[in-house]
Amino acid sequence: MVKVAIIRGNAYNATLRALELTKFRKIIKGRKKIIIKPNLVLPIHSTKGITTDVNVVRAILDFLPSSKKVIIADGSSEVEKTFKLNEYAKLAKEYGVQLMNLEKDEKIKVRINRPIVFREIDIAKTVLRSDFVISVAKLKIHSLTGITGSLKNMMGVCPKVQRLKLHAFLPYSLLDLFSIILPDFGIIDGIIGNEIDENIPHPVKVGVILASKDCVALDIVASEIMGIDVEKVFHVCSMYRKRSWDKKNRQIEIVGEDIKDVKKIFKRKNFNLRSYTQKMIAHVLINLGIFDPLYSSIEKNLLVRKLLKSMFF
Repeated sequence: MVKVAIIRGNAYNATLRALELTKFRKIIKGRKKIIIKPNLVLPIHSTKGITTDVNVVRAILDFLPSSKKVIIADGSSEVEKTFKLNEYAKLAKEYGVQLMNLEKDEKIKVRINRPIVFREIDIAKTVLRSDFVISVAKLKIHSLTGITGSLKNMMGVCPKVQRLKLHAFLPYSLLDLFSIILPDFGIIDGIIGNEIDENIPHPVKVGVILASKDCVALDIVASEIMGIDVEKVFHVCSMYRKRSWDKKNRQIEIVGEDIKDVKKIFKRKNFNLRSYTQKMIAHVLINLGIFDPLYSSIEKNLLVRKLLKSMFF
C-alpha cells in the first residue's frame, strides 16, 4: 500500500506536514545529489495557477540535511525569468543551492529497450546523474494529456527539440520517457490550481498540497481531486496497469484530508483546436525528417500505427 498525503493550509506549512506524513526524511536518507524539478514552464507567477509556488520548494529545503547537494532545475528558454519572477533566485541565494536551466545542460541520448514511439530520447545529464529526483508539479489541466501532474512534469528534463517531438505524440510518447526516468518523490502544488488549459491562467483555489513517494498514485489522486476520470488520463492509467502483478502497490492509502472534502470540478476545454495543432506539429517534424530514425520502431508497433493513421489519414 502506498501513501498519498492531502494537506490543507498555506504552501509552506502544508508541504512540511505532507513531508512528515509520507516519511520523507527516511526516503531521502543516503541520497546526496538531489534534483528538485518544479513546474516553471512560463514566466508567470504561481498565483496564476501555472507555476510552482516557491514556498513549496522552501519547505523541501528546510526538510533536507545541509549535507545534501541540491539543484533546483527546469528546462525552457525563459526559465531564468521564471526563477526571478517567482523568487527562486532569491531562495537559491538564501539556501546556497544551485539553479539550473536544463536547456543549457549537456544532453545524453538514452536508448529505449521496448519503445512505443521513440527508440531514443535526449535527457539532461545532470538529472540522469542525480541520486534522487523530486517532481514538484502543479495541479492543473492539460489539453492533450488530461492533467499536468508529477509524471508529465518530467518532460522538462528534455531539451526543447526533444519536447517538441514528445508533444507531437502525446500521450503515448510519455511512456517512452517514463521507461527511462521517473521521479523518486512527488509533490503537487494545489494551493492555486489551473483549469481549462496548462499555459493560460484560469486559476482555481483548492488550498491543498499533495505528496507521495509514488508518483503514479499521486497523479491518480490529483485527477480525482480535479474531478477527472483517471481512466481517461492515458499515461497515468497505463503506468498503473503495469502494476497488475503487484497488489501491494496498487492500493492507495490517503492520509490527511479526504478527497471528497477538497474535490473541485475543474473545467476542461474543447480539445479540437489543440488536437489540430498537435497534428500540424507532427506533420512539420516528419516533413523535416526528424522522425526518420523512428520508422523501424513505429512499423513494429500496432498502437503507434493506429495513432499515425488517426492523425494523418
